[in-house]
Amino acid sequence: MAVKQPLPAEPRRTVADEVYRALKRDIITLRRPPGAALTEHELAAAYGSSRVPVREACRRLQQEGLVTAIPYKGYFVNRISLREIADCFELRGVLETHAVDSAVRRASADGLARLQELAAIEYTYHDWSSYADFLERNQDFHIQLAGLGGNERLVAVLGDLLGSMQRFFFLGLDLGAFGPEMRREHERLVEALSSGSAAAAVACVQEQIASSRQRVQRALTRNGIDLPIQ
Repeated sequence: MAVKQPLPAEPRRTVADEVYRALKRDIITLRRPPGAALTEHELAAAYGSSRVPVREACRRLQQEGLVTAIPYKGYFVNRISLREIADCFELRGVLETHAVDSAVRRASADGLARLQELAAIEYTYHDWSSYADFLERNQDFHIQLAGLGGNERLVAVLGDLLGSMQRFFFLGLDLGAFGPEMRREHERLVEALSSGSAAAAVACVQEQIASSRQRVQRALTRNGIDLPIQ
């Protein structure tokens, strides 16, 4: 009888990891809005750390396009423009269409089973903490999807893109209780992948991206958010 090997332990989070997660969540949920000034001293006090973990967290957020460092002034939360939103959704469409096409041909049964587990996510309307949790798990779903094709560089690029887009997605969640609808969208995509139909899977992911973009646009209009074009 084979002895079942224990699962590898998850890597231990450092203080920099914790600061990164907390600050990123605050940026995504607009507690630190676009254009907000950040200093290492203030962030260290807010998140209970020294300045070194704050510096590492901000470096990671710069790489994800959420923060900009200006010498002798500190850090600033990147602003959002209509052009940026359009460019990000266009690039997401290209990357995820390719990811889905590859996944149909290369996905393993175990990979699809894991994707099915991640599809079962929803959020609680008007609960901002729930929104943040949902966005993290939603990103896990899309990264797992990209990983089914076996292209690690694609996974990394798409992960960074989705991370920078989470502020857009957050706006769309507060329009209404779309949790069940989004869950069904994910489950339909898994079904299409499992059926082996590339055409059905591509159509499904493109429909999801279009719906997401429409929610963001409606949120901007409803909330009277006037973003610069460029």
